[in-house]
Amino acid sequence: MGINKGFLLKKVGNEYMIIPTNNNKVLMNKIFNINEVGADIYKTLESGLSIAETIDELLKEYDIDKETLTNDILEFVEELRKRGIYSD
Repeated sequence: MGINKGFLLKKVGNEYMIIPTNNNKVLMNKIFNINEVGADIYKTLESGLSIAETIDELLKEYDIDKETLTNDILEFVEELRKRGIYSD
């Protein structure tokens, strides 16, 4: 499935936030601050790519080994799942 409806990614200064909305109202107490790498993962998943495709795509962007990137992405996706942002 990917990123669930009702979430917006916003950049404020040098920081990124995933902002949950409900009926066009921002739920301030549920904002999730992420870094630039997290934002890249989010954007890639939001575009409709699977986790495996996201790994392949971001390997092109970052100078990191596949195992480390895979573990980092899986950990980040698990946090998104816990927060109700991502569904399989």
